[in-house]
Amino acid sequence: MARGAVRWHDIYVESAAVALGTAQTSQEAVAAGLLDAEEAETSRQVSVSVSRDRSGPELAVAAGGKALAASGRDPLDVGLLIHADCWYQGLEFWNTAAYVQQQVLGHGACVAFELRQMSNGGVSALETAAARLTAVSDTGAALVTTGDRFADPAFPRWTTDRGLAFGDAGTAVLLSRRPGALRLVATAAWSQPLLEGLHRGDEPFRDSAGQAGPLDLVARKKGFLRHHAVEEITARNERGMLTAVENCLAAADAEMSDMAAVVVPFFGAKLSRLQCLKPLGIRPEVTLRDWGLTIGHLGAGDQPAGLAKLLEEDRLAPGERVLLVGVGAGFSWTCAVLERL
Repeated sequence: MARGAVRWHDIYVESAAVALGTAQTSQEAVAAGLLDAEEAETSRQVSVSVSRDRSGPELAVAAGGKALAASGRDPLDVGLLIHADCWYQGLEFWNTAAYVQQQVLGHGACVAFELRQMSNGGVSALETAAARLTAVSDTGAALVTTGDRFADPAFPRWTTDRGLAFGDAGTAVLLSRRPGALRLVATAAWSQPLLEGLHRGDEPFRDSAGQAGPLDLVARKKGFLRHHAVEEITARNERGMLTAVENCLAAADAEMSDMAAVVVPFFGAKLSRLQCLKPLGIRPEVTLRDWGLTIGHLGAGDQPAGLAKLLEEDRLAPGERVLLVGVGAGFSWTCAVLERL
């Protein structure tokens, strides 16, 4: 088995949930001067989820409560909580995971920590939770949450990057060793640290977040690409994702054609096709792309939200499998194959 790939035994997803804001359409964004009409046409982003009054951690709490209730678990059954995010959590110098732990579980007999793998955080947290459930027998259940709110003026959700728009959401997945809705079959992780500069660019390190203006990932990427060839970056990015996917499928004794669904990041239509669908050789219909075009890229939460959507709409028949493809700045990739019971 390839390094970084794992075949899991007796690890299950009992429930999954997502908490969204209200929809802001691309037409509204164009009319308000927040988005260029040409970019809207290229991305085909219909709308994004916007939270008007709840922070990322509060959205995570909402989703965590839903997942816990759906599982029927007593909060005391949960011995692990991992909170993944990739943007500002509402306060500096503060323990986000402890807040989610207190609000959802309300007890201290639980290991809780925050995981920062950027947009790969949701799937990476699932794998990390599976490892602790396997290694520490009295963990009971594990709750994985994500939560991000991409708010102006610091984060212009429609224009901070090209080819995608960012949506606000909290997600939650509850895992345990008790048979549930889905069985975790295999995971695999890979990374390409040379690409971390794509999200750093030429910007200096600062003393505090308050010293920075609105986030501009386009400018950072231009800074990085002044010293690296686009072709090299594209090749490394594609190869990294394919390595993680191929290793995960091999660990699961499966082929891509065996997957009833593939949850890739919720990018705009063109970026999704170029960076995900075409390299993986899959059609949009097998993904949740159209739903993603209504809610936006949820930071660390795309794949957990996808699981919640698949379970809510009962899209997987018994025995069918789903592949989660996590992609995070850094760059890191974590993939997971799960099977419907």
